[in-house]
Amino acid sequence: MTKASIEIDFSENIEINHPKCVHGPTLLFHSSTSKFFACSACRDRQECDIFIPYDERNEKGSKKMIQQNQREYERFKKHIQTLQKKRKIFNKKLNIYYCYTCSILFSEKKQSNHIDHQCTESLNRQQLRQPCQYVLQPLEKKRTNAQFFFSQTFIDYLINEIISKNSWDSVICIGCPTIFENLHRFSSTKSIQTYLLDYDYRLCSFYSTKQMLIYNMFNGHIFSKKKYFQEKFLKTIKNCLIVIDPPFGGFHRALSYSIEKLFQSSDINRDIILFNPYFLEKWIIDAFPNLKMLDYKVEYSSISTLNLCRGRKGSPVRMFTDISRSKFPPLDDVNYKYCFECDLYTLLTNQHCFQCQSCTSKDGLPYKHCSLCKRCVKAERVHCNNCNVCHLANQCMTNTSKRKNESADDQTKKIKV
Repeated sequence: MTKASIEIDFSENIEINHPKCVHGPTLLFHSSTSKFFACSACRDRQECDIFIPYDERNEKGSKKMIQQNQREYERFKKHIQTLQKKRKIFNKKLNIYYCYTCSILFSEKKQSNHIDHQCTESLNRQQLRQPCQYVLQPLEKKRTNAQFFFSQTFIDYLINEIISKNSWDSVICIGCPTIFENLHRFSSTKSIQTYLLDYDYRLCSFYSTKQMLIYNMFNGHIFSKKKYFQEKFLKTIKNCLIVIDPPFGGFHRALSYSIEKLFQSSDINRDIILFNPYFLEKWIIDAFPNLKMLDYKVEYSSISTLNLCRGRKGSPVRMFTDISRSKFPPLDDVNYKYCFECDLYTLLTNQHCFQCQSCTSKDGLPYKHCSLCKRCVKAERVHCNNCNVCHLANQCMTNTSKRKNESADDQTKKIKV
């Protein structure tokens, strides 16, 4: 599936008119040949198999699938409510444990229910306040959750060098639990309000609805009780920073729609920092035209994540922001330099191009300017006079068979998310 060939229809009220799955309301996708409802969060039908052709939504088979997924949605929502109710009890308990098998907190009296399970020792107050650092492991479904925990070095940089030195009165973390739990600790001594929106139901055991909500960033659906967030939190803030860490395979236009939906009844000044790989820049800018990319390499703490995200160029994850990039000091004093022409810090290897009037490297390796293409390209690429583009050796499009474009039907089969 290519993001350009299959679009998302936002014309209807998805909360009312769209079928639901365990991830909340589906999205309505359409191409030149088909129109269908599918999961907003999953690109892989093995993770969520709901697929309803739009013209067949009232047929018997479709209604059966809609009803089945509606029941799964209700069960998930009820489970969240149960976890949140139990959390109130844990506030009064001294000995609290976490079961990795059941993904829940439990008291000492309930230990007999978890004898053969993998559990923690009794958790102290600090562990309960910072579950991502001390208790939880990142979720493993890379496309659906893509839950990569930021390194402590980067979190400290973000809080101490960016957030604390600007004038935001609040920070909303969307899919960034590690940033939130560090901010939550930081905000206790600073006049800044924080809130977490995340789909990870495990966090319900650690935070109340006054601190976080279960939220799907790709359809804007809130699973928890949202009265406090909408009537208290949003009503008291004026200048908000939104920090977003979406799954790498997510739909950026759907994310943009959800952000607007979240603030549709609020008059709040908003700034954004969004984390995603540099190679998704085209789709990010298409969905968020005001964002610009910093070439700072954002590091993560998880070893498995580093294996996924790191190559010979280091982490591919970058910050995309509508904040002036000159306000971002370098991540360190060794790997970054100041570009006077651009008035910002860049990687040492990112050389300024006076023809393009910017530091053009995307991946951390040097680029060079091609006068024929009128843009900068990767240093190892050479301009080909046959196909009139810069490419690697032996990749001329006139000498090799062009890749056939997938039909819309083939792309629909792939998305059947």
